Amino acid sequence: VKNYDIIDCNADISIRSITITNELKEKVKFSHPYYNDGLSEMTLTGSQINSNSDFNNKTIYADDFTTAYIWAKENFPNSRLVSSESFLVYERPEERLLLEQIDVYLADRSYLQNISNKNNSFKILDEKYSDEPFAIAVDKNKTKLLKEINAAIEQLIVSGEMQELIKGFEN
Repeated sequence: VKNYDIIDCNADISIRSITITNELKEKVKFSHPYYNDGLSEMTLTGSQINSNSDFNNKTIYADDFTTAYIWAKENFPNSRLVSSESFLVYERPEERLLLEQIDVYLADRSYLQNISNKNNSFKILDEKYSDEPFAIAVDKNKTKLLKEINAAIEQLIVSGEMQELIKGFEN
């Protein structure tokens, strides 16, 4: 697991697309899940890559601290798996796709969809490889804070506001 500020005791919570995993459960507490997403891939619109069966001997980008990286490593041993550390200068993966330095960007489907919606140079393939619950990671010693966060999530769900927030995120 890549260093998270929360694991290093520099933060009380971490809010991002954090998948609940057994490995992370050993290091942090998780709120109630607030969203489910899954791994998917993005390529260039004109690419001949149309499914994961086309990934062999391709360059796949996934951030090395994500479930996408682990999944790609397990499922595509004949492909070149890269992350931001593979390059001397940081450029967003979608920029690397446009420069044809990578063939596939593997990440959370809703995140990739958001990028693709803003640029018709990209296409999202149909497959979704997982169903991953997202939650807020909380410092193990902050049980009161975790209870407050869970209460807020429950309130958002009951009121219907969570569904509205999710719709806004997915569009």
